[in-house]
Amino acid sequence: MAKSHMDTSDFDKKFGEICGKRIPRVLAVEGVGKAAMQCLNDCTMIVPTVPLDEGTLRGSGSVFVNNTIIGTSLDLSGKGTPTRDHNEPLNPAEITGVIGFNTVYAARVHEVPMNFKEPGSGNKYLESKLTQLHSQYMAIIAMVIKNGGNA
Repeated sequence: MAKSHMDTSDFDKKFGEICGKRIPRVLAVEGVGKAAMQCLNDCTMIVPTVPLDEGTLRGSGSVFVNNTIIGTSLDLSGKGTPTRDHNEPLNPAEITGVIGFNTVYAARVHEVPMNFKEPGSGNKYLESKLTQLHSQYMAIIAMVIKNGGNA
């Protein structure tokens, strides 16, 4: 499964201090899930998009928070198979969101520039969202917490 990471260490440190004192963990988990689902959606809507040839890669997206599936990408072709189980060691003091695509070639397509059939699609379809839209995803998390889960 191809996946990308964004450095949130400063946010995590400050956020962890606040969460431990004032914010129910369930709201933070919900916020991370909503932000990760928005990122997965952005991967198909904002250039560079997940390459689309037959739809297998695009239909294989999954989002997990703390190893629990939150959602999957829309599968318009009937060919994508999202991962529905994710199990990696977790730090109980952290909230871990994972966005991934479940094909044997997902990582290669993400990392290696190539000629894609669909205009606007390209490599770095996940990483580019995490770097360019980082503040928007953090705002989603903050909004869920601020509104008590009613965002």
